[in-house]
Amino acid sequence: MKNILKKIVISVLTLEAKQVLKKYKPSIIAVTGSVGKTSTKDAIYAAMSGFFDVRRSLKSMNSEIGLPLAILGLENAWGSAFGWAKNILKGAQIAFFSDIFPKWLVLEVGADHPADIEKVGKWLHPDIVVLTRMSPIPVHIEYFKDASEVLREKMFLAKALKSDGILIVNADDELFMKASQDLSVKKITFGSAKNADIKIVESGALYDEPPLLLPRGQYAVFDIHGRTERINIERVVGNHLIYPIAAAIALALVLNIKPNLGGIFKSSGMPRGRMRILAGKSKSIIIDDTYNSSPIACFEALKTLASLSVKGKKIAALADMKELGDLSENAHREIGKLAGETLHTLITVGEEAQNIALGARESGMSPDRILSFNTSTEAVTKLADILRAGDVMLIKGSQSMRMEKLTEALLEDPSKASELLVRQEEEWKNR
Repeated sequence: MKNILKKIVISVLTLEAKQVLKKYKPSIIAVTGSVGKTSTKDAIYAAMSGFFDVRRSLKSMNSEIGLPLAILGLENAWGSAFGWAKNILKGAQIAFFSDIFPKWLVLEVGADHPADIEKVGKWLHPDIVVLTRMSPIPVHIEYFKDASEVLREKMFLAKALKSDGILIVNADDELFMKASQDLSVKKITFGSAKNADIKIVESGALYDEPPLLLPRGQYAVFDIHGRTERINIERVVGNHLIYPIAAAIALALVLNIKPNLGGIFKSSGMPRGRMRILAGKSKSIIIDDTYNSSPIACFEALKTLASLSVKGKKIAALADMKELGDLSENAHREIGKLAGETLHTLITVGEEAQNIALGARESGMSPDRILSFNTSTEAVTKLADILRAGDVMLIKGSQSMRMEKLTEALLEDPSKASELLVRQEEEWKNR
């Protein structure tokens, strides 16, 4: 019965979303990829918001229920039947009786299962599509035959472009570049590749003053058609986080706008739970990357930690990466090997993450520097005093592992968790 009601709600909200698009005809920017969708969507919104009447998806609304909600500007009602009934009534009001609607929508579009984007592409026809980054082992791959099927699904969004639409592609992503080469649409590229239209020339970490030299942000230098521009982003770290900004610059180029990129991104930062730099206990730093996890994202996070020059220990708490199917064991072991080469101390959380610990031992990491726990709650009770002055600790895992609980316990001021961390809504707290 619950599944039947869910299907009815999705069908009604989707019909309302279609009616809204038909009635108001907003210009649509749609973002897809294996990683970087939300950060790219938010960066694009930051670049556009001073120039256009624009609205973005709230949080990571990109599923079959999230996309209609994003178009209608409604929030997730979770398990509330009253809340969903209220959403349907609000959707009808917007679709049939209101005269006010944004001129632009910035949406992220995901694929949890085969045909998710293919079905969306039959009624959502974007003006601009942004392809972020694919992965050889994408999230949700357990529901697909292989990685090529995931790529094929993502490309349905590019094929849904309007005939005069524009495709913005990560030039450093071989999979997306190859898959899009035969599409007869205008393309703009971004990345560090030699021929990228928006070229990332240089990027690296920003540090606080001595003696601790703790990371405080990230800088990047771009070549924009021969013009060089440097951007500083406070409170996040990671070279891979520069790509969403490069995509936003490409979008600004398409729309012929010149936003104050340095000012916008210095103040806006990145979404919660995505390589956010937070003050930890005992004058340490936490790199909070707890929104979700996949092999490519975990690899990039560890690579970032390895690149930092810090006085204290490099520590990582890594939890299960879910929905990897038959590829899970090997993917976790490969992450473990990198962790073993990078870290002073490794903490694993979850059953699948035992293979991270195994990979670390195989790489030569001493077993007495590896701590393993079944759940994030268990880790919280045992790791209260792990951090010392100058230490940097990465915390990452799939959302179901609830690694934000560990981040909260290790914050310098845990009372700020509700404004700093992901999954602070009452619905999540009660799970």
